[in-house]
Amino acid sequence: MASGSKCKVSIDATAGIARVIFSSTLYLGIEYEAKIDEVVTFESGVNEIMIYNAAESGPITFGISFSNAYYGMVTSAVTAAAIAVTALSF
Repeated sequence: MASGSKCKVSIDATAGIARVIFSSTLYLGIEYEAKIDEVVTFESGVNEIMIYNAAESGPITFGISFSNAYYGMVTSAVTAAAIAVTALSF
């Protein structure tokens, strides 16, 4: 993630419980009641989490993982519409 940038992560839990975890960084800011390496669970609906580069300077890398309670829907839900990341700038 570029220096001074942020992204809105949308999680679609309309077909069932969805989970997301952000990992592998110390400098990722999360505007949600979540912490790095902590699983965030959504019971239903479409939810958004704003993340941003909180490093004093330079780009950062981070991991992001998703899961869905309905295993058969995971591939289509994640790749088609479940998670959308839109890059924004400050």
